[in-house]
Amino acid sequence: MRSRYSAFALGLGRYLVDTLDPDHVDWTEDDGKEHALIRALSILRQRQRFLGLRILDTAALAEDEGEVLFRARVFERGVDCSFVELSRFRLRGEAWRYVGGVLLPGSASAQDGSLTREAFLALVEQG
Repeated sequence: MRSRYSAFALGLGRYLVDTLDPDHVDWTEDDGKEHALIRALSILRQRQRFLGLRILDTAALAEDEGEVLFRARVFERGVDCSFVELSRFRLRGEAWRYVGGVLLPGSASAQDGSLTREAFLALVEQG
């Protein structure tokens, strides 16, 4: 998770695509679509400022699957676009790949870092 956040902050679109799981909705074997996704991910850093990542909770779902609950501090043109996400990862060979996640605006949850997976899922159900 930390490496993907850093890749967003640095505009490393190729890395972000390379760390997608084949089950991720954006994963593709189509070269044209892949290059467009790499470009789109690479230029995010031009309009967004990534100011911090805080891991709130982790869980192993199986030997080859896990979840990470995190808060990302992100600003776009001075507007706080921070969010909390519960991400799912799958081990493929030697590397963990991003399968997908559920996110909420950062304002929808406690800011003190005490959010648990269960509390996050309860907020998702309310929303």
